[in-house]
Amino acid sequence: MSKRGVRPKGVLHRAGQPPVYYECPVCGFLTADTSFGTGDVTCPSCGAERDGRRIFPPERLRRLDARIRRYHSDGESEIVVILVATFLETLLEDILARIMESQGASLKLRASVLDTQRSVGQRLGRLFPTLTSVTFEDSAAEEGFRDFPKRWRALRASRNAFIHDSAFEAPIQNLDTRTASEAMALLDQAYRLFVHLNNRFAIRPDVVA
Repeated sequence: MSKRGVRPKGVLHRAGQPPVYYECPVCGFLTADTSFGTGDVTCPSCGAERDGRRIFPPERLRRLDARIRRYHSDGESEIVVILVATFLETLLEDILARIMESQGASLKLRASVLDTQRSVGQRLGRLFPTLTSVTFEDSAAEEGFRDFPKRWRALRASRNAFIHDSAFEAPIQNLDTRTASEAMALLDQAYRLFVHLNNRFAIRPDVVA
């Protein structure tokens, strides 16, 4: 990338695998440092010992990611866009739940809040800033992903225009390879943004050293 958070024009997703991050089971800190994953170092956030390190994304999401990448390799652009859009919404729900947990919200309360704030627009525009005191756009920009929210909105709009025929004046008849490649590029960036947001807003303060 020529600038932090800005992709050169024409550069789209390249085939690959989901990244591997390691999670501290005590405070929730995430890192790609393999020495942390193998237990060679204590957690730099809370000082927890080396046992119980977990892999993020978890296996169930890694299987879904692998399936999406296979669809992309097979040229199934419409399936790719639909699944990536859903995947990103799952990551958003996960980070919101983590932030609420770090603030002491019970499982019942977290489920209730997410149930009353169902739409992505509500979760990004209302719930995220309520929990963090900053907008999603500003936090993404501060982490080097300034154009991510705009591109994500465009992807959701394309997905919705393809699926919800009656809700749009000019529904999209197909989702092409470029849209699918953009979806995959967003997926790759979403992991890094998720880790940044997690380590900024979702670390459990009661266990931080």
